[in-house]
Amino acid sequence: MPVVETTIIQGYDDATKARLLKGMTRVVRSVMAAPPDGVVTILRELAPSSYARGGVSRVPGPPLPPSTEVAAALAEAMAKGDAEAAGKLVTDGFVAIDAQGRSLGLAEALKASAGLGKSYEQFVEALTDDGCLVFGHGTLKGGARFIDRFRLAGPVISEQVSWGVPA
Repeated sequence: MPVVETTIIQGYDDATKARLLKGMTRVVRSVMAAPPDGVVTILRELAPSSYARGGVSRVPGPPLPPSTEVAAALAEAMAKGDAEAAGKLVTDGFVAIDAQGRSLGLAEALKASAGLGKSYEQFVEALTDDGCLVFGHGTLKGGARFIDRFRLAGPVISEQVSWGVPA
């Protein structure tokens, strides 16, 4: 079975390291037919004084927030019509594409989501070469089903695409 080793600079919290180890297992399983318990992941940590790039010691950069939590927070802000909270979770060029294929800016997306009554059941993360996608699905207040896809750009969302939401 595969053994994956990664070296990082000391300083990340246990939750971040657990996310990294789980992500490494998922990556291996997306390429190889290995059972989860057959993938061994090893995380080695170096003291910042034991690492240099260009002759300069480095400290670890901040971890990204869990992508599913970012998507859930945007969904909550949109449902509440909270433009300030939503604005902190999206890029400057954020676009929402509704079920009719229209491109909306944040203000338009907030207005369009008012009254839909989206109730999310689950958020699922998918890794891409460009970062991360999160898929959220659930029901509208009338009972119709919907799916939203959120495209993350680092710690914020650059795009939201909705399917199954009536005009």
